[in-house]
Amino acid sequence: MGRTENSTAATYRFDAFELDGQRRTLRRSGADVDLRPLAFDALAFLVRHAGHVVSKDELIAAVWPGLVVTDDSIARCISDIRRALRDVDQKIIKTVPRRGYTLAVPATMEGPGVPHAELSEPPVAPAAKKDPGRPRLQMWMASGVVIGAVVAALIVGSLWTPWSARQRAQVAAARPALSIVVLPLASEGGDPAQDRLAAALTDEITIDLSRIPGTFVIASATANNYRGRGGDVRQVGGELGVRYVLNGGLVRLGDAVRLTLQLVDSETGRALWADRIDGELGDLPALYRRVTGTVARSLDLTLQEVETALARARPGADVQDQLLQARWLLQFNRTTPDSVQQARRLLERVGERDPASALAFALMAQTYNYDVSQRWLGQRGATREQWLQQADRLSERAFQLDPADARVVGVRGTTLALAGRSEQAVELLERQIALNRNDASAWFWLGYARCTLGRQEEAIAALAQARRLSPRDPNLNGMFVVTAAAHLYLGRDREALEWAQRSVLERPQHAVAHSWVAAAAANLGDTETARAALAEFRGRLPAYTISSFRDERLCANDLCRSQRVRYYAGLAKAGLPE
Repeated sequence: MGRTENSTAATYRFDAFELDGQRRTLRRSGADVDLRPLAFDALAFLVRHAGHVVSKDELIAAVWPGLVVTDDSIARCISDIRRALRDVDQKIIKTVPRRGYTLAVPATMEGPGVPHAELSEPPVAPAAKKDPGRPRLQMWMASGVVIGAVVAALIVGSLWTPWSARQRAQVAAARPALSIVVLPLASEGGDPAQDRLAAALTDEITIDLSRIPGTFVIASATANNYRGRGGDVRQVGGELGVRYVLNGGLVRLGDAVRLTLQLVDSETGRALWADRIDGELGDLPALYRRVTGTVARSLDLTLQEVETALARARPGADVQDQLLQARWLLQFNRTTPDSVQQARRLLERVGERDPASALAFALMAQTYNYDVSQRWLGQRGATREQWLQQADRLSERAFQLDPADARVVGVRGTTLALAGRSEQAVELLERQIALNRNDASAWFWLGYARCTLGRQEEAIAALAQARRLSPRDPNLNGMFVVTAAAHLYLGRDREALEWAQRSVLERPQHAVAHSWVAAAAANLGDTETARAALAEFRGRLPAYTISSFRDERLCANDLCRSQRVRYYAGLAKAGLPE
């Protein structure tokens, strides 16, 4: 796009921010702003092309070269940037419908040979026209690249191992889909406490991954045989019969320690995911607490995304492939009315072909729960009562088929919580957490159920745990808005407003989040903010009134109902009709 190599290492100033390309840091008024590596790369690309529209294809080529990236991944990346910039009104990073994104504020560059220059660049070249078949073609091409890489690895491998190419192919084909080994984490620095932490984290991550339904995880005792060997991950995968290898280590950096992790496809040798987590050398237990659970959730999202892409690419998808696709649409992606409907159709076909599939009926129930909780009933021509009855029937059937599956237990608990049977819901959701303590969704719905019982402090604690486990969760906006509700119910309008605004920033199209901004702002006497938020809400749900909210009967007892009066009062002050 016309930039020199020096531009990537230059320092840029825009709005109240300074982006240092060489040090890879973002600062606001001299204070560091936390931003993940991919989000930093995307922001840097937008800043280098300030004032011009950057298409999604150009962003993918710059930030995710050679990878198949979904629109949702791009949207989440942009959302991370806006959250870091506190760009609630999207005044800095603007979305240009059907074209891409643009940095909408002036930016200057300082660097070698460019002491202080306004960015001015030829307009971004228009992206090649897309045709409707292109995403599918890209998926098939990507699959072809993966298959080609596997074949090439097999041919080269035959030159230095006694196995024949046919035997290697048989081993690869026999590897379970969600199979993984966690190699012992390396520890550099010679600190015994750090060595113990590395060993403990290896065991903890292994245990956490084994709790994910459908995964095949090599035991730590076997993985420990690879300590210090530093072998080729493709060889490790072949010897253990697993598709994925997680490796990494702890490195001492002065008074700090850094954990680096990388997930690798053992068939291709390609890195699929990587992360780094920093901690203080004097407080290693704090690093341990930060890592446990969060790594498993991140890996679960990555593994499901990769396996779903492979399932889509396979012709004549079987029942398991269809279940995998439906799970991705509902649990690992930002849901939309269309994606929920698509998942429901997939699950109906699975239910017809396999009437004993508890997970299929549980997920089918969840599609109705999503319609209810997101208030998409008008698009379905259904009432809340009709859809809750459907969810109740399907979740009960799933629970009768397999009451030991954590996912089934969770959906049954969610259904009961939405129906106002929250005491039973809490019992089931706590059982789900006992089966899989790292399920962020279970902690979210437990927080929701406690909120409907008036147990707001307990609700806030559960929601905080959900966010800790999955800080980039597709339902992060939901976690924020229920946290806002709990604070407003307790009379903490300032905290409620902050959480509600975070929800809006995370997902502006979520109508109800705007209503919580309006109610909290009105209770604080901020009329301007309240009316602006109410206008956003009514633009998305124009038929909704205070009575509409009352008729939902979300509270499960009198304590919650007495707390919820503050919400209705705030909406009335903001101007919502009774």
